[in-house]
Amino acid sequence: MTLKKSTPLALVALAVSLLIGCSSQEDKDKYDHYYGSGSKSREETALVALQNERKNQPAPAPVAATGAATPAAASGDSATAGDSAAIGQGGAAAAATNPNAEAAPTAAAAPAKRKPVPADVSALLNKHACLACHQPYDKVIGPAYAEVAKKKYTSDQIVELVHNPKPEHWPGYPPMAPMAHVPKADIVVIANWINSL
Repeated sequence: MTLKKSTPLALVALAVSLLIGCSSQEDKDKYDHYYGSGSKSREETALVALQNERKNQPAPAPVAATGAATPAAASGDSATAGDSAAIGQGGAAAAATNPNAEAAPTAAAAPAKRKPVPADVSALLNKHACLACHQPYDKVIGPAYAEVAKKKYTSDQIVELVHNPKPEHWPGYPPMAPMAHVPKADIVVIANWINSL
C-alpha cells in the first residue's frame, strides 16, 4: 500500500530534479557534452594521468637494516614495526647497492600530516555524497580537498563553484555536476574546513 503511494511521488520528484538540473538548452548541451559523448575520452585521459602521477612519485627513502631492533619496533608500534619488517626484506639489498643507505631519511620523504575530518563535516560530506568523488587527501574522481585548499578559494567562491562548477579550474578532471540542491550553510561549513587544511 505504501509503495503504491510513494512510487508516483518518487517519479514526480525525479522529473522535477531533472527539470531543475537541466533547465535551459545550453545546460542540457553542456551536460550532454560532459557526461555523454565526451565523457569516455576524459575518463581515459584522467586515468592515464593518474597512473603516470603514481609512477612518478618518489619512493620512500630506504632505512638500513641493522641487527638491533629499533626502539619503535621494540615498543610494539604496529605501523613502525610493519615498516621495519618491510624494510628488512628489501633494505638489505638497498644497503648492499648503496653504501650511503644508512643516511637518515629526508623531510621530503616523510608524509604530510593529515588532519582528521571533524564529525560535523564528515556528516555533511556523507549527506551530500561529496565523498563519492572527493577525499580529504587522496585523488579519486575529483581533486582532493587538500588540493582545493591550495587554491585559496573563499567560502563564497566555494559555494558558487559547488552550485555552478567551472571545469576550466581543474583541467584533467571530469567536470563536476552542478549541486544546486546543497544548502549554502552546509557548503560554508565544508568550505571553512577545506580552508583549514
